[in-house]
Amino acid sequence: MATPKGMRASQFPVNGSDAIHVYSDATHIWIQLRRDVPTEQDIGRSSFKVALCMQPGTAQKLGLELMNLAAKRQAKAKVASPAKQQASAKTVRWRET
Repeated sequence: MATPKGMRASQFPVNGSDAIHVYSDATHIWIQLRRDVPTEQDIGRSSFKVALCMQPGTAQKLGLELMNLAAKRQAKAKVASPAKQQASAKTVRWRET
């Protein structure tokens, strides 16, 4: 799909079939969710495209929510990572003795 005239476009792939597209101009912010699955690949999983026009305040709240969720997830991953490293180090020491 071509970018609408005069609009800025950003694409954020989620996986092989899903993506988030953001379109904006001086007066509009559109967020579009897309799934493109060929029928021959998976007949039970449907393709779709849905778009929402957002007010600037809603876009800011959504962006802040996503940033907060990502920060929490990264913090949990950092805490879990040293524990996993210690567990694997213990396993290695056990094997050495």
